[in-house]
Amino acid sequence: MSERGRGGAVCARAGLAVALVAFAAQGSAAETWLYPVLPQSVVKAAPPARRGARPARASVRAPSLPFPTALSGDSSFVELTTGERFPQPGSAVSPERIDRSFVRLGTGRPMPLTSAKVDGGVTRLEATWAGQGLATLGILLAPEARTMEAGEFETFLRNAGATAALTERAKRKETKKAAKIVAVEGARAFAGVLAPPRSAAPFDPAVGLDEPLGLPLEIVAGVPPLPLRAGTTLSVSVLLDGKPGPGAVVRAYVPGSDAPAIIAADANGVVSLPLENEGRLLLATAAVRRTGKADRARGEVWKKADWEVRQTTLALLVLPRAPAPAPTKASKGARAMPKAKPR
Repeated sequence: MSERGRGGAVCARAGLAVALVAFAAQGSAAETWLYPVLPQSVVKAAPPARRGARPARASVRAPSLPFPTALSGDSSFVELTTGERFPQPGSAVSPERIDRSFVRLGTGRPMPLTSAKVDGGVTRLEATWAGQGLATLGILLAPEARTMEAGEFETFLRNAGATAALTERAKRKETKKAAKIVAVEGARAFAGVLAPPRSAAPFDPAVGLDEPLGLPLEIVAGVPPLPLRAGTTLSVSVLLDGKPGPGAVVRAYVPGSDAPAIIAADANGVVSLPLENEGRLLLATAAVRRTGKADRARGEVWKKADWEVRQTTLALLVLPRAPAPAPTKASKGARAMPKAKPR
């Protein structure tokens, strides 16, 4: 699964794009997230028949879906970038930092994203849609040693809801001390993949359910993630090492708002978020812990670290509100009741 050191050309037969945006843990506004951007698949009309030739057979059209889709068997770009403002790209992520990548369709075995190559402000990878249904995309970056200034780290801890770490730093009188951390970043997103035309058993990606990818920290949708609509409520679970994270703080960057909404998970690690507006939605969370002696044996980046900071995000698309049902027409045989005459 490792993408370390890979490079080379990237193919894009379908002309699609998926943006996986990874934001470094530097400052209070930094997040790690990914977000897919796919155009709706379109079946081209059949060319006009030549004179004297048999009329062309009408092509089978792809189902009309309200969310973007790809076509099974096609390939597309995946863009990975580092910045501070979603969804604007910032700078490319070194391909050597990509520890693992995932493209999973349904319950099948995840396949890696391939051919990582820096292209300006993004790192481009290739995804091949081998299957149909709900595609879950994931990126896990290799642990990275960093130093955060005292004020920067304190602000980050407050925004992340890491009250235990804040309390411990205050107790040890470390509030004015720079923090040596190991950053572990991951990101998840989704895409809908349609079966080829005339497929014997097409699967509707709208009914696909989210399943964990096994990242150290991840946000998992509790409802089908592709047909989300404004006016409904989204339920997600925060998983830390595959187990529920009770009390985890989730920051929701909702459409139409400059500041994230802050929501604490319940005792089961579940967060419920009302979806008020259509557009791109980013959910982010973090987990912070003090490192110990056992961590020193995990590698060079751990030897001088005092804190482990895990960050993850889930990027979604909120569709417009469902159209109001059309008024039903009265049956032909029904007659309107006559109006009562005034006395």
